[in-house]
Amino acid sequence: MEKKPIYSRYRWVLLLTMCMAIMSAYIDMNSYGPILHDIGKALNVDAGRAIDLMMGFILATAITLIWGGVVCDKYGMTVAFVLGLLCVSVPAALMPWIGKSFGTVFVCRLIQGASIGFIFTSTGPLLHLWFPHQEHGIASGIIIGFTGVGAGLGGLLSPPILNAGYSWQATVALLSIPGWAAMLLAIIFTTKAPPEAAVEALRLARLPSQGQATLLEVFRRPSTWIACLLNGCAMWVLYCLINLVPVYMAVASPMGLGLGAVMSGRISLGMTWIGFFGNLGGGLFYDKVAKGDARVAPAIAFVLACIFSYVILYPAVYSSIPFLFIALVIAGFGATFGLASVPAFLAQNSPPQIAGRVIGWVIGISTFFGAFGIHLSAGIIHSSHSFVTAITMISLAAACGFIFSFFLKQGLFQRKPSVAVSDIRL
Repeated sequence: MEKKPIYSRYRWVLLLTMCMAIMSAYIDMNSYGPILHDIGKALNVDAGRAIDLMMGFILATAITLIWGGVVCDKYGMTVAFVLGLLCVSVPAALMPWIGKSFGTVFVCRLIQGASIGFIFTSTGPLLHLWFPHQEHGIASGIIIGFTGVGAGLGGLLSPPILNAGYSWQATVALLSIPGWAAMLLAIIFTTKAPPEAAVEALRLARLPSQGQATLLEVFRRPSTWIACLLNGCAMWVLYCLINLVPVYMAVASPMGLGLGAVMSGRISLGMTWIGFFGNLGGGLFYDKVAKGDARVAPAIAFVLACIFSYVILYPAVYSSIPFLFIALVIAGFGATFGLASVPAFLAQNSPPQIAGRVIGWVIGISTFFGAFGIHLSAGIIHSSHSFVTAITMISLAAACGFIFSFFLKQGLFQRKPSVAVSDIRL
């Protein structure tokens, strides 16, 4: 009988489909960023209050991540993807008709934020059922990398569309088109069942205790809560960078840098798109250099984010477009380089049958840090009419994450090294 790998090349089609879904959701999330000042004026709120529209998206993401994994575990990736893409695309498409008041738009942002929870929690099952152990880091890195691609596209495209004479409502409606395209791809490509041999290999590869492990038992491990804290700091850094800094650059001086929406979008593009390479490089680093040690990449990442998110407050940096761009690119790289380590760590150290829920709960709990960071920053900006304290807190969150990274250790539910699924052949 001819031997062949149990993992087919179709896994890359599924990975691309998930990347398109997550990218389209982040396009809608960050399309508000560079034009938030214009949105605030149209809705009769100041910049500090308008930032809560970004916070609402992330708050809903955090809540849905906690239980969104149940949808994927019970009903499959197709349902999770389609439900998530409907959440993000329908409110955006209807915005020209319903986006007249701050309260209505805020509710729409809550609905849109739920999309990430449904889509992203499919990461665990996708890794477990379609990818060999040694590709978990790179696959996670590619998935998370497309969040930066989406955020960059949203920030790049919304200012020129607005400046072309469209209302801000029409602008975000036009940017919902990728979501509808991603939904079609999900319906076509995600209905295929995983290879039976891969499912059986996973069953044989896990320890006997994995079969009885529950979500409660996983959350009794200190390493699970350390992962929450570490990723919480990462979410604070990432979400505050991509949501606050574009507004800081666009808003008029002395509150901001006064660069305008278009220039802010262009500079932000470098900060967000470098995230693709940060996540990809971080995933490769996790697999090939750190050899599954989830502490190393985050430690490096937090140092870069801590330093280069803070230096943009210095006149020598922000008064020079090239220096500002370089600093934000390095900060964006640092904010993303360690992100692939946590989902890969959780996928490898949690029972396969509840992997979606474990990743959903950990990422969901930690995403509350990001939502809280934006909400707290918005309040400070509103009261002080300054971004200095809010940006300083990004650097402090990175410093805390650097400390937490040293305490992350492997959990109790590891696969037997003698029965690695990547070595099993038919």
